[in-house]
Amino acid sequence: MVGVSVASDPPVLGARVSAASARAVDVIVRWGDDCVLAARELSPPRPFFVGEEEGCDVVLPAEITGASRVPVLLARWDGDVRAVVPKGARVVFDGERKPMTPARAVARGLAESSRAYRDAAEIPLGSGRTIAVRMGPITIEITGSEGAPRAPRESVLERRTGLSHLASVLLHLLVFAALASRFRPFEDDDFDGVTDDQKFFIQQMLRRSDEREMEGLYADEIAGLEYRARRRQRKDRAEMDLEAAWMRSLQAAGERWSAEEFARARAGEPEDAHDTGLIGLLYDRPPKPAPTAAPVSYNEYLQAKARDAATQTRPGAMALSGRLPPEVVRRIIRQNFGRFRLCYENGLRNNPNLQGRVAVRFVIGADGAVSNVGNGGSDMPDGGVVSCIVRSFQGLSFPRPEGGIVTVVYPIMFSPGG
Repeated sequence: MVGVSVASDPPVLGARVSAASARAVDVIVRWGDDCVLAARELSPPRPFFVGEEEGCDVVLPAEITGASRVPVLLARWDGDVRAVVPKGARVVFDGERKPMTPARAVARGLAESSRAYRDAAEIPLGSGRTIAVRMGPITIEITGSEGAPRAPRESVLERRTGLSHLASVLLHLLVFAALASRFRPFEDDDFDGVTDDQKFFIQQMLRRSDEREMEGLYADEIAGLEYRARRRQRKDRAEMDLEAAWMRSLQAAGERWSAEEFARARAGEPEDAHDTGLIGLLYDRPPKPAPTAAPVSYNEYLQAKARDAATQTRPGAMALSGRLPPEVVRRIIRQNFGRFRLCYENGLRNNPNLQGRVAVRFVIGADGAVSNVGNGGSDMPDGGVVSCIVRSFQGLSFPRPEGGIVTVVYPIMFSPGG
């Protein structure tokens, strides 16, 4: 429960308002009648708050005060000092000892309704007036007094500020004067005793000293840069040597492959000349004659002749796109005709009258390997024979083309002999 008691005042609000406001206020917070929790002297008066929030003058639980921050004293700019009776408080006047709510005190003319705080009452506080605010077991006594007169602070502050500025200006002037008295103007007479040669020698010595100092500062950085440059140079030289060795190995492999191709070309010249014309005239004669084929017996010759007579295999018009001699492509394919004939003879076992054209389309890569092998428009009725011949092209190998890949469509005519 909160209560307020007013002592030594008549029960008329107009008389309290007309009285001079207190110049100093004493605030005492008690627990019960004897235990003093806090005592403050406010000179000049200022607002006084109690509660649990940060910034309150006295910390009290909200269960007692009714809120986390409750005002008990207000001091305005015009010097008006008022005690505040919060919401739910009780007012007790001397002589009556009867609790009174803020609303009843306002109705009887003992207080004014607060404009800043809802359901609260304000009581003007003059000199010699004591107001006790009771909040349950807590009692807050507020006493107004005249206080000691004080000199106006504004004039003192202005006088002190002017004197400090003047002292600062004088101090700066003295410092500048002392510094100026210690320096002399630069004159050329100080070097009258030094000749031009001596001046030049001194300048050279100073320049060399600066150069040595700079070299000492950047010696580590320069050494690091030189080391990295030498390491990079060695790495580049090793890469160049490796590339040169690789090129030499490729050149040796090319020369070896050329010699082997020349030998195979010379061995197959008679057959190529019989089928496609004077192909041998396109090649230069090698310095050494190509090795001759191993001799065969007469029976083997008759068997091979009979096998060739049993089937007829003729190449068709080849379509080639790329930079690779067509004669080389024909020769390598004709060297593998035995594979293609074997596929066709397997088909003849099922159909003795089997005949037709098998066209194979393939790509010669930059490394000479065959890829993308497929049917290029065959009319052979037996699909197994076509698939067998197409697979046979996958293992072929050709020289490396000069300008990228080469696309070839090679047709072969098959028919039974007789």
